[in-house]
Amino acid sequence: MIARVALPIPRAAPFDYEVPLGLSVAVGDRVRVPFGPRHLWGIVVGVVAEPTFPGRLLPIEATSGPFLPPSTVSIIEEVSRRSFVPVGLALARLVPLPSRVRVRAVELAVPAEAASDLARRAPAQARILAAVAEGTTEVGALRRIPGGDRAVAALLRKGILRPRRLPFSYREESRAVALTSAQRAAVEAMRVGIGSGRKYLLFGPPGAGKTEVYLRAVVEGLARGKAGLLLVPEVSLLPQLWTRAGRVLGSPPAPYFGELRPGERWESWHGAQEGRIHCVVGTRSAVFVPFPDLGVIALDEEGEPAYKQEEMAPYYHARAVAELRAGREGAAVVLGAAAPSVETYSRAERGEIELLRLPQRVVGAEPAVRIVPRGDEVIGPALEEAVGRHLARRGQILLFINRLGFYTGAACRCRAILRCPDCEIPLVFHLSERAFRCHACGRVQRDPACPNCGETRFHLFGVGTERVEHEAKRLFPRATVARLDADAARDRDRILSSFATGEIQILVGAQMVGKGLDFPGISLVGIVNADQLLSTPDFRAGERTYQLIAGAAGRAGRGERPGEVIVQSDQPDYYAIRCAVRGDYAAFYGEEMRYREALRYPPFSRLVRMVVTGSGAEGKAGQVARDLGSHGFEVLGPARLFPRRGIPRAQLLVRGKDDVVELLAAALPQPPSWLRVDPDPIWLG
Repeated sequence: MIARVALPIPRAAPFDYEVPLGLSVAVGDRVRVPFGPRHLWGIVVGVVAEPTFPGRLLPIEATSGPFLPPSTVSIIEEVSRRSFVPVGLALARLVPLPSRVRVRAVELAVPAEAASDLARRAPAQARILAAVAEGTTEVGALRRIPGGDRAVAALLRKGILRPRRLPFSYREESRAVALTSAQRAAVEAMRVGIGSGRKYLLFGPPGAGKTEVYLRAVVEGLARGKAGLLLVPEVSLLPQLWTRAGRVLGSPPAPYFGELRPGERWESWHGAQEGRIHCVVGTRSAVFVPFPDLGVIALDEEGEPAYKQEEMAPYYHARAVAELRAGREGAAVVLGAAAPSVETYSRAERGEIELLRLPQRVVGAEPAVRIVPRGDEVIGPALEEAVGRHLARRGQILLFINRLGFYTGAACRCRAILRCPDCEIPLVFHLSERAFRCHACGRVQRDPACPNCGETRFHLFGVGTERVEHEAKRLFPRATVARLDADAARDRDRILSSFATGEIQILVGAQMVGKGLDFPGISLVGIVNADQLLSTPDFRAGERTYQLIAGAAGRAGRGERPGEVIVQSDQPDYYAIRCAVRGDYAAFYGEEMRYREALRYPPFSRLVRMVVTGSGAEGKAGQVARDLGSHGFEVLGPARLFPRRGIPRAQLLVRGKDDVVELLAAALPQPPSWLRVDPDPIWLG
């Protein structure tokens, strides 16, 4: 027999290897094979009787046995084909390797009274048990107790303590939830989809109770012995979902996201594969977690760009993978959104996805929303007055700005903009570092000089999260102000927990706090610059502007206090802003569809983005454009892009119908190493 083995190397199809007599291998097994002078581990993606390689075959050296279910191998093969990348590379980047779990926290594995006699026989162990009973569960703290190091190890060995998985420190007050008639109808509709692979768009305003519907649908699936998978676009949304899922399901689900330690990622993956774990919450990569019998996949805020992997191949979208799995495994897919992507809503209009509506909020009332001029101040007079008023009433405030740093640009007196010498994009000044940073490559410059005239003094402009935080502290010195953005991600759990308890009064945030978070104490949301995304060279600029305003505004008024939203904008009549302020998705969708139809943008076409990198990028891109044009493809470009880390780049867009990816795969069976092919891109440029 011949095994087709996918190896973790770029630009390579699976290799044929001979299966030695007495060795049994199957699809999904992990095997070690010779590869030139090296010995590599790969995954068996096929077992055939005849080889495709005409030469002498080398034998498989060893196997570690079943590693992936064949269904997961098949899904990743399809993803790799759609992404124009080798399946071995896709498997290496999407599947965690076996790794030990380091015990970070513990809990009692036996009733407290069963361990009570340890005080006489083992005082150190008794002290540990007493500390655990009082709430000290982290191993690091327990080991600082006299004799704690050996005592913890002994209690784990005896089975009196067991590892406790604490991925999040976030806690919130538990409250009983009764479903509305619309929520019950949605759950009932989803029951039909479990086992049949149906797709649903759960559409409702912020606060309409979409999360509760996802969770009840998972409960329905669990009752039938089928697992649940819950996805959110940002890690900052996981603690709250993890806590609420634990309340509804009876025990916390397993987490799966990129920031988890390798051992914890492997434990969630392997536990799901073995059937020990029945529900996982995570970000986009969790869509591949293998369950023997999957019942429900839910994607909250399905239109968020973070669901698309664009930084590294394979370039998949979690929504597309979820629908692919649903078709093959019979799971119901639930796409939830207050402002769906235009493409998804158009599919619901055409009947490809069943549309379920939640018409109104289930807690609180719709906030009062008004637009005020942005002006020159970071926090303008109207927003400043509102913040002071809500602080006096002990309300909490969320200030939203979708840019990092303090100043977002610097200009010399000779009018040159300070840019990264490698990437050519404007540098951002970060006050915490007292330096300028490139947000593309990470390069830091502390004392830059103008490349044109050598000047070292600059006019700084633009507003980022650091500057909003600084202004909030200056204007309201008695308030507790915190910032939650990518730069403060390490303190995410502590900040969210403190905000949940009311210790933080003003929270300044970027995109990670603009959607999904549910804090009853927020009475005011201030959107510092609603115009920011409108200037981006992307046909989705209007859609993203609508989604950001609607999502951020939806954080206000979820408790007993009435909510208020102030939107600072110099373009109040722009349709995306005007419709978002009114919460009128239908009006926005109508105008957006007219614009896209006129210019033949998705959903009226399908785009494939091609990026050429390296020396002579524009010339190579031009040749690719000519070659594809000669085969009948409609090609837009090439266009020069900003370089990355000094490497030149150019972009092409191929526009076609639904089959354009399949046609390109036939025309480009193996793209050159300098050509990146990204179907259905989320960002352009």
